[in-house]
Amino acid sequence: MSFSFQNAMCSIGRAILWSLASISISHAQSFVPLSLDEALSIATTRSPSLSAASQGIKASQEAAIVGSQLPDPVLRLGVDNLPVTGPDSWRLTNDFMTQRRIGIAQEFVSEEKRGLVRRRMELDAQRQTAAQRSLAADIRRDVAAAWVGRYYATKSQALLKALEAEIDLQLRTFDSQLRAGKAAASELSVATAALLQTQDRLQVAKKQERLAGLTLKRWLGPDASRPSGNSPDIEKLAIDLANPEIASNAPAVLEHARERDMSQADLEITQAAKKPNWSWEVSYSQRGSAYSNMVSVGVNIPLFTNAANKQDRDISAKQAQVEQAHAMHEDIVREAQANMASSYTEWQSLIARRKTLATALLPVVRQRIDLTLAAYRGGQGNLAIVLEARRAEVEAQLQLLDLERETARLWAQLQYVYAEGAQP
Repeated sequence: MSFSFQNAMCSIGRAILWSLASISISHAQSFVPLSLDEALSIATTRSPSLSAASQGIKASQEAAIVGSQLPDPVLRLGVDNLPVTGPDSWRLTNDFMTQRRIGIAQEFVSEEKRGLVRRRMELDAQRQTAAQRSLAADIRRDVAAAWVGRYYATKSQALLKALEAEIDLQLRTFDSQLRAGKAAASELSVATAALLQTQDRLQVAKKQERLAGLTLKRWLGPDASRPSGNSPDIEKLAIDLANPEIASNAPAVLEHARERDMSQADLEITQAAKKPNWSWEVSYSQRGSAYSNMVSVGVNIPLFTNAANKQDRDISAKQAQVEQAHAMHEDIVREAQANMASSYTEWQSLIARRKTLATALLPVVRQRIDLTLAAYRGGQGNLAIVLEARRAEVEAQLQLLDLERETARLWAQLQYVYAEGAQP
């Protein structure tokens, strides 16, 4: 009895230890930095919309095989010439004209028509494949934009918190500086205003971080709570986008190109429909034992008696739709080329501006801080000038962060919508 009790306690202990270990591992994983590549992988893997798109592709592929097949044959069963009055009413074998009939009918659709239907469904599968790629590109762009948005909001907070701490320290030591003659009474309001402005900007940065986190949670679930890893190289794209023709290979453009091709396939199917589908039928009729059985054979051919107002007008409608699709596709290509070119130009401009400011502005503001601090320590400056120099440095760093954030946003669009989308 005691042996069983000891075994039970050991099992419970192992279960508790295992649970604690699992909780510890899960807790540790929540602090593992989340890289952008991992975020993109999680988002595309867990996306229900991408999974739904895969099923749509599969449906079109299956429908393409169905479209290449002949219609199923039709089994026909019937009774002909059954008497309903007189002494032989409702009798199947007494009247020589009564026949119990069994037959089979088959509609014949030409191989050309079946091939056109299959081609049309294959184009639909290609369209849905392009739509899935376009959707994946949009997801990657949105996740990347949210990731970099949170990343730079966090960096902005770090700068603003450091400035807040410095101003707060100055305010807490203001009385002693005032007694030592290193500060004037009017500087208190200046420092207080600077602290309030910094705290307000800090709240804005925190809001930006929360909003970006909510967007990431929509795509990543619990992994969105993990801290951001290192920033990607936002000055490099998968391919050079200087050629505007690259935009023609963007997934969204290819999706519409397949829609254009489908409209052409619909026209060809409508044109082929002017050649009617004929069908044949063969049946075997059984009469009473005193009479001979019979076999019937027939062919059915549709007659187009008003083709000018039916088939021809249907063809004209499809031709108009083809022309419409071509015009719309041309407009979509031009729009994609213009958007890519403008975003690419702005992205390059932001990179150049950031490099110029980083090499020219930061050394100037840091030199200004050194000079004001030296003057302040030598009794020739005041606290307001030191605070203003420090704020100018933080403002310069925030300006560079804003440029970097906008560069990253455009990089995400160019990288995932155009550069990666144009690759096979």
